[in-house]
Amino acid sequence: MWIKLAFKLFAREFRRGELSIIFAAIALAVLTVFSLSSVTQRIGLNIEQKTSDFIAADRRLSSNHPIEPHILAKGAEFGLETAKMLFFDSMLFANEELILGSIKAVSPEYPLRGEVTLKDNLNGVPYEVRGGPKKGNVWLSEGLFYSLGLKVGDQVELGAGNFTVSKVLVNEPDAPFFSLAGNRRVLLSYDDIAATQAVQPGSRVFHRLLFAGQEQQLSDYYAWLKPQLKANQSWQGIKDRQSPLGNNLARAERFLLLAGLFGIMLAAVAMAVSAKRYCERQYDPVAMMKTLGGSRQVIRNIYLLHLSLVTGFSILVGLLLGFVLQHIGAAYLAKFMGTDLPVAGVRPWLLSVFIGIVCALMFSLKPLLDLFDIPPLRVLRRSLGDKLALSRIHIGLSLLTIFLLMWMFSEQLLTTLILFGSTLLVIAVLFGISRLVFSAGRKLGLSPGSSWSLAIATLQKRANANAVQLISFALAIKLMLFLVVLKNDMISDWQTQVPADAPNMFLINIGQSEVQPLDDFFEQNSITHEAFFPVFNARVDAVNGEELARRISRQEGEEKADSEREGVNREPNLTWLTELPEGNEITQGKWFDNNSQSDRIEVSVFDGWQERLDLELGDEISFLVNEQRFDAVVTSFRSVDWGTLKPNFVMILSPNMAGKVPVTYFSAAKLDNSHTKAISSLLQRYPTISMIDIKSRLEQAQSIIAQVSLAIGFVLAIVLISGALVLVSQVQASLAERMQEVVILRTLGARGRLIKLATLYEFLLLGAIAGLVAALVSDVTLLVIQQQLFDVDGKMHPYVWVLGPAVGAGFVALIGYFMVSNTMRQNTQGLLRKLG
Repeated sequence: MWIKLAFKLFAREFRRGELSIIFAAIALAVLTVFSLSSVTQRIGLNIEQKTSDFIAADRRLSSNHPIEPHILAKGAEFGLETAKMLFFDSMLFANEELILGSIKAVSPEYPLRGEVTLKDNLNGVPYEVRGGPKKGNVWLSEGLFYSLGLKVGDQVELGAGNFTVSKVLVNEPDAPFFSLAGNRRVLLSYDDIAATQAVQPGSRVFHRLLFAGQEQQLSDYYAWLKPQLKANQSWQGIKDRQSPLGNNLARAERFLLLAGLFGIMLAAVAMAVSAKRYCERQYDPVAMMKTLGGSRQVIRNIYLLHLSLVTGFSILVGLLLGFVLQHIGAAYLAKFMGTDLPVAGVRPWLLSVFIGIVCALMFSLKPLLDLFDIPPLRVLRRSLGDKLALSRIHIGLSLLTIFLLMWMFSEQLLTTLILFGSTLLVIAVLFGISRLVFSAGRKLGLSPGSSWSLAIATLQKRANANAVQLISFALAIKLMLFLVVLKNDMISDWQTQVPADAPNMFLINIGQSEVQPLDDFFEQNSITHEAFFPVFNARVDAVNGEELARRISRQEGEEKADSEREGVNREPNLTWLTELPEGNEITQGKWFDNNSQSDRIEVSVFDGWQERLDLELGDEISFLVNEQRFDAVVTSFRSVDWGTLKPNFVMILSPNMAGKVPVTYFSAAKLDNSHTKAISSLLQRYPTISMIDIKSRLEQAQSIIAQVSLAIGFVLAIVLISGALVLVSQVQASLAERMQEVVILRTLGARGRLIKLATLYEFLLLGAIAGLVAALVSDVTLLVIQQQLFDVDGKMHPYVWVLGPAVGAGFVALIGYFMVSNTMRQNTQGLLRKLG
């Protein structure tokens, strides 16, 4: 019997729009979470794929000695794509010319991520391919063609083998950003290694295995591999790379995560407000049903069924709209990115349904329980039951639910605590401000009949309701301001990392006798260039006599053993200088005193390596150059702006290092297309000099930044829409009370203009106060977020303190006035019918 009654009431309430608030709130929560999580997951996967191109795989295993065959075979068992690589140096001979080349032998599967750029001849048009050279063929970088006087189709001797030069090698996805191999790169088939006879027992070679697959597959494989890794083997991913790109990728992921958390918070606020308001509007019907003999059990069953129906229907609608929205957004972003975005997994679906159900239960169940306690006498005394409107249990459960949902979504306790704590701060500050402002309004002495007087009086009358509205408005404004400012800071920071005058070419392997001719060449062709730096490679072998441990994998979240001193698994490029280079700043210690008579060698270390190598001022670092060993004392630490792309060094030695080790020189220059012919002529005259063209690398990095910018813009749009809907739900919750006020004011003879202006001023005040508090709290929170989560020096944004109140007043006034304008246009008789 009660089921039939419940469905009749449900249909009636649905037609009247009584359930529209709670329905829209749940649908909003599901839509926001689904669209945000889907788009951010798809864009995150795409960005990871793009950045994986920089290592030609998702992960790579590097070793200084042969890797056991079963390690590669096991990767295939885990469902991973695999490829093999071997690096070694060997002599190339052709046309009576002999030169040392840097050989990279690859299996046919190379590269697993990204593409190799080739040309069919020196003047050909570059194009991209997947795979390596066929057996019996080699691909040579452009510098080797000039050095050996070759053309495509010629034969070249590599070690003991003869090979056909079939392509001009322009770029590899995993080409080193800076390497002394430079323009002497050779790509060889892995099957031709034996034919060269260059790899013998004791040869200095470098092995690498590439892996690509799903994250879970890679994690499972690494769990199996980790116990078998040798001290001189390392497992790496793109996030292990010390580069602006790796840092930017991590920042982008954290930003998209924050945006998702904000979406959940806004949806939760809308849900809590809407559920509470819906239940308040059912107080009178419940009191009437009890008066007519309805039992508590029947009433409970009716409204719980209503909640179940509206929850299920709103979740379905939210998923449908969210799917359409994320599909449209992803298609739009893919169009500008020039690539198809990967398909999101099942997590957004499960997460959205779970959050929709939790929101419905946690934010609606307690108001419903209060609803069942409404006394029958409320039909005579309308104030009975109003004390149930505010429940500490409901508030506590709502806050706990929001916190747990944010934690579950982010899986980062620190991030959740910072954002949740700032939200509680907004609530506390606004409650205090609302009491002060609304109580002070009585002492303003505004003249009777003015719109401002009426607005202040209305604010005083609804002090508690206005406090709740202020909190909702401020949260929405705070989150929007937070995302906008953070987005602007991030994009600005990324764009300044690659300045317009940044070099796009490195010249290396420059001999002492070639420095002056090159300097003259740059001057004659009006090419901007950097100084010529002496450079050599050295292995960081020990600190204070303690040998360094193998490198750990940051990609997998490893931590080194407490008993081991962390090391590095590459030989950094070192130099010596008399002056502190541009873009460097001493953070500890002091620069060299230029006392060349001292026998003590000093070293200035990049502060990023201070923690990595656990260094302190006065520590002694042991270096190994081939078989030559020398020690240097740490006298200073430096901050380095790597994003300028100008020559920088992790370690700089004191000037008295000059003459102790053999060196070459290198420089950097800014080239444009008009310099191509001149540079080609230069390389023909000086064939031992190598050129590293990083224009394609810069373009790839800038493309990734552009993708992140588009993603952030899309996420911001969703959050802005969510914030607007929160404001709409708050204003809609007070419509019935506002209709009563309009009826009373019109009955007392108030003019329509007076009522309209008073309503506008009321929303302006609420928005301005909410915007001011939101701006102050969001700026402080942003400072903490930047320092704790983004590892950058945070800064305050005074312009936000003005922008917040202005935007808040305009935004709230526009939406609020629009929502109630229809009410004010109706005549008194029509309003009375609706109230009845």
